[in-house]
Amino acid sequence: MSEVKRPTRFRVLIIGRANAGKTTILRALCGTNEEPEVYDRKGHKIGHGSLRGSFRSIRNGIAGRDSTAILSPSSMRGLHKIDYSLIFPSNQGYIFHDSRGFESGATDELELVRDFIQTRAASNDLDEQLHAIWYCFPTDGNRVITAAEQEFFGTIDTGRVPVIAVFTKFDALDCAAFNALEAGGLSLDEAKQGASAYAEDLFKTTHLPLIQNQPHPPKGIVCLRNMQNNNSHKGVSDLIEKTFTSLDDDALKSLLVFVQHSNVKLCIKAAVESGVITKTAKALAKQRGLNTFRPDAKFTWEILKWFPYIWVSFHVFQEVAYFSLLYLNTR
Repeated sequence: MSEVKRPTRFRVLIIGRANAGKTTILRALCGTNEEPEVYDRKGHKIGHGSLRGSFRSIRNGIAGRDSTAILSPSSMRGLHKIDYSLIFPSNQGYIFHDSRGFESGATDELELVRDFIQTRAASNDLDEQLHAIWYCFPTDGNRVITAAEQEFFGTIDTGRVPVIAVFTKFDALDCAAFNALEAGGLSLDEAKQGASAYAEDLFKTTHLPLIQNQPHPPKGIVCLRNMQNNNSHKGVSDLIEKTFTSLDDDALKSLLVFVQHSNVKLCIKAAVESGVITKTAKALAKQRGLNTFRPDAKFTWEILKWFPYIWVSFHVFQEVAYFSLLYLNTR
């Protein structure tokens, strides 16, 4: 029997308005300030470009092949950037696709995204399949979620491809909550202390139901604060963990752990949730052989495969495995 082919890159569609912070998220994820490389449908490199400028890169690349081409807005819709791949050289394990957020009445845009999701989800080529969707909502504007964006969750069934709703610039809601609390009579310190919790409560009751009550709600919710500071790494870790939890395929979970480079917490979570430690602990407890346990090659591999970027001394690992089993056996 031939070995089942597995995807080699984790493919993400990121959706959001121009000011949604998509570039910041992807750069933090890949640990870089560089621009992504842009590839066309056939895998030909077009050039470099930021997410905001990738459409321009595609346009220029096409025009460069045919200097007589006249690219009207209508013709460009047929060459929409969602079909093109964005890859950061610093982490080529991810492939990103970018789409604008939906403005009121943007029927064409919604249909392009629908077609892209359905085509990628149904692809028989595992390397071409879409694995996750990150829908970004900036919270610093007049409307956090528009009616057109609600339509996405109301009409598009993404099937097994999980959608994570990412609410960026959440500190803007914190600021508004602080002002409201202070105006309500709280002291400066009291307003500062209560702002985050008040903002989250208001968010959960006012904004979140607009998409959670739709026929196809997101599988996960992530709120990102202060993305321009060092907190971006924590926010990205939360996003990766929510994506991991939303996946229903062990091969994709393994792939996501492999392509991300810095989230040790996710590696530990994946190793524990794989069940190998729990199953071994239960078997040893039943046999009352815990004190004589020595991890064999299979057990070692089943743990270490979730830590692709960490080198561990085998003797150190033995100690970690032993005490992990001891802990689980006494719970």
